[in-house]
Amino acid sequence: MDSARTNDNTVTVLVAGDPDRSDALHAPIGNFEIVGRSVTGNDAINDVLTELPDVMLLDVRIEDVDPRAVCRRLREWAPATKIVAATPIDDERAYTTIVAGAAGAVSLQADHELLARTIREVARGEAVLLSRMAGRLLHDLDAWAQRSADPLYPPPSLTATEREVLTRLSKGDDPDTIARAHAVTSHLVNLHAGFAVGKLHRYVHGSERIAAEGHTTGA
Repeated sequence: MDSARTNDNTVTVLVAGDPDRSDALHAPIGNFEIVGRSVTGNDAINDVLTELPDVMLLDVRIEDVDPRAVCRRLREWAPATKIVAATPIDDERAYTTIVAGAAGAVSLQADHELLARTIREVARGEAVLLSRMAGRLLHDLDAWAQRSADPLYPPPSLTATEREVLTRLSKGDDPDTIARAHAVTSHLVNLHAGFAVGKLHRYVHGSERIAAEGHTTGA
């Protein structure tokens, strides 16, 4: 066994993206163990299942497989691997990767220090959201909370703290700023964002299962 894998402080990372389009992602990233670099979505899925990294850094511009499908498959097949979506813009395409199972997102324009920080935070169970994502997540969770409850998959509801974190992130505050306002750590702020993202994932996954079961029964 590689001695690096026995170090509890080492985060293993698999990078997925075309190197011709992702120079920033294919340069050295922080003090991590890079266990693979995949060019295609299909390769990324296979490589994650082989290497079981702590984090996969996924360029949302990957073309052979919709990045949402990559997230959904790995959410089911390799749930211990956290996914960070690397995106050129905080847009709908990037947000849908969060809905599909990614735990965080980072701009492709981010410097290597921020990129490394995002990977480490997501590996610790935190969620790192871009501003528009946080606002959209808050809107969607509130909309779903108005739906009639299913006994197995009730609509998600946010705590007051989760709501404040998402609201302030959506207005452009970063986790450090929010943390200072409450004399807590950014780790705690990101954990509350992660709780909200976890509620999103559970509800979406449950809704997908209900739809699939209904389709099977109807057939």
